[in-house]
Amino acid sequence: METDFRVFEWDRLLVGLPPKLYFLEIGLKAVVVFAILLTVMRLIGKRGQQDLSPMQQMLMIALGSAAGDALLYPTVPLAYAAVILIGITLLNVGLEVAAGRWRHVRNYVESEPRVLVRDGVVDYDALKKERTTRRELYAELRMKGARSLEQVQCAILEVTGDISVFLNERQPLREDLLDYLLEPDQYSAPQTDREFG
Repeated sequence: METDFRVFEWDRLLVGLPPKLYFLEIGLKAVVVFAILLTVMRLIGKRGQQDLSPMQQMLMIALGSAAGDALLYPTVPLAYAAVILIGITLLNVGLEVAAGRWRHVRNYVESEPRVLVRDGVVDYDALKKERTTRRELYAELRMKGARSLEQVQCAILEVTGDISVFLNERQPLREDLLDYLLEPDQYSAPQTDREFG
């Protein structure tokens, strides 16, 4: 097999084989792409600064890929990256408008929040559908200040993956919350909900 380079050639490994002025071109491209991405992030809005929904995560991956290609490959001009970045942003804005207007679009683009606990009772079918284990749920409940399942009025798995917890503050701390060990089958219901923790 014939190659155009030597193995472990340090100049090629560290710097590559482009003309030396190409590094200035990369720097200029980085500044332009950064400015475009900054504008796109401003258009996306403040929600982009919080936890990202699955749709927003896909948007960030697509934007990063388009920006990275323009930075790394000498044959990819900035105009290509700009068209892709603007196109993806317009598609995202269009989907957000459509999701705000039509429920079936919203249900396709974003998942619905799901109630995992209501009045101290865990919905194990909802846990299984969301592929969330009791251990994960109980950890989230503890981090939100729950002292027992009976204290949880409602726990909702939000579209961002966060769990919103509404507590009944009058319940006492239960010792089993602190020393509970979870058996292997984490999706099934425990013998009693007194195993919380």
